[in-house]
Amino acid sequence: MIGWKNSGKTTLVSSLTNYYSKKGIKVGVVKHAHHNFDIDHEGTDSYKIRKSGAYKTTIASNIRLAHMIEAEKLDIDIDKIMDMNKDCEILIFEGFKNFKDFKKIEVSLKINNKKELYRDIANVLAIVTDDDADHKIPQFNHNQIEEIAKFLNNNI
Repeated sequence: MIGWKNSGKTTLVSSLTNYYSKKGIKVGVVKHAHHNFDIDHEGTDSYKIRKSGAYKTTIASNIRLAHMIEAEKLDIDIDKIMDMNKDCEILIFEGFKNFKDFKKIEVSLKINNKKELYRDIANVLAIVTDDDADHKIPQFNHNQIEEIAKFLNNNI
């Protein structure tokens, strides 16, 4: 899923994840962040360990696992990310619009008044939008989750 900020990407990814999960399908989601982010918080033991200089920190409980790598510049290795998620039956990537080999679905809201990305980005198969424009690719509304899922199943 690709799209401008506040276009509904995460909402659509969450809805699709919910749809597939209810069907008993294991879904993995990989979210691309264009900025620094932190899943750990000051005051926790894992935060102290990571800030002390650990290159890798893994936090594990009986219901959750988080693995963090610290680096000056971290090259994104899609193959490694996919390997980490090999037990998933479906893997949804949010963002990653500049990864040319990925097949993509664009998510758009007319209120944002932005040019469609599919016009300049390769491998955009469809658009999910609330506008009435005549797009040159298949078009869905944000609430057509089942139809979008079927399209994904048939095209990706």
